[in-house]
Amino acid sequence: MKSITAIRGAAWSTLPALLITMSGSATLQASAASSTVQASIYSTMPSTTAHSPQMALDGNPSTYFKSVYDMGDGDTFLVVLSQPVPLRSLHIVTGGADGKDEVTNGVAETSPDGAVFRKAAAFGADGVADAKLGGQPIKSIRIHLNEGAHLPALLIREITIGSPVKISDVRLAPGRGFVDLSQAPDMEDWAKRAEIGMEDFWPKTAYMLRSDGFISPNMVNVVYKTGPDVTGVAATGGGVMTINTKWCREHDDDTGLAVHEMTHMIQATPYEPVWLVEGTADYIRWVKFEPQNFHPRINVKTAKYSDSYQTTATFLGWCENHYGDGLVTKLNDAVRYGKYSDDLFQKYCGKDVNALWAEFIAAYQADPSKILAKPAA
Repeated sequence: MKSITAIRGAAWSTLPALLITMSGSATLQASAASSTVQASIYSTMPSTTAHSPQMALDGNPSTYFKSVYDMGDGDTFLVVLSQPVPLRSLHIVTGGADGKDEVTNGVAETSPDGAVFRKAAAFGADGVADAKLGGQPIKSIRIHLNEGAHLPALLIREITIGSPVKISDVRLAPGRGFVDLSQAPDMEDWAKRAEIGMEDFWPKTAYMLRSDGFISPNMVNVVYKTGPDVTGVAATGGGVMTINTKWCREHDDDTGLAVHEMTHMIQATPYEPVWLVEGTADYIRWVKFEPQNFHPRINVKTAKYSDSYQTTATFLGWCENHYGDGLVTKLNDAVRYGKYSDDLFQKYCGKDVNALWAEFIAAYQADPSKILAKPAA
């Protein structure tokens, strides 16, 4: 397992020093003297308010975390404590009363600093992982499957941390990336700028793509690499965002692509219809995150609303400005639950999608530079 470096934009330059300090004896003594710590929960998998991530660590065996979709070998469930604590034991119970959704081909790992993880215990045939840690200083606990393993859903009934320091508060952490630069250490500055953008826009994107009772993922494992098996620019799936370092080196100012990929994590939808999924991700990036850099170019003779990416993004932005405030939120909700149809444009905008497209093209021909300008009140 590769080590994953947790990157926070504001503290990037001081991160190595912070990691050394947190794993030192002074910090451990301070945490041991303190009676409580806080726990932040991260998950690459979506869930619901009925089975939220915090329920994996609430001390109540009748409540539990359960992911909405499946779990692959790139997915992660992560607990980060506010400071390292001496951990005597770790007991994790997965699976429901019916014996389903048990982790039987995965591991629980621990880290003293939140950066380098080591195996603490493997999950057994009963879906339980047990570790005796002898009071080691631990800051983070990570659960993932072994390579090639898969689960229809992850269900964590309870994580029990044996420590004299008690957890006083369990919270869902703000969204962020956990970055692996082991194959591209020269990408540190580029990755820093990309992560700052993601951390800034994660909560805003999660709000724009909200659904009632739905908790979108709040982390993604970001891997920088290049090679024949890497997509031309970037791709996201199964809890992992892969960014092509060749593209980064040739496009130093294109860090906004990480916001597009981050959006796919938050969408947490089936990849259908593709044009709307990708168009929504570009809408978040270009219309909302960096509109100052967006200059849409549309071939009015051949373009269609379903051309995806920037064309669809521009069309969605125009529709929202003129007919359907909150349209993208509603469309993403429909895609998320497999209920999308083109008829939704009629429902939410008062016109069918072809009529809207014809009006959009006429407006673009009249003045492309103002296609995303809000109409005068």
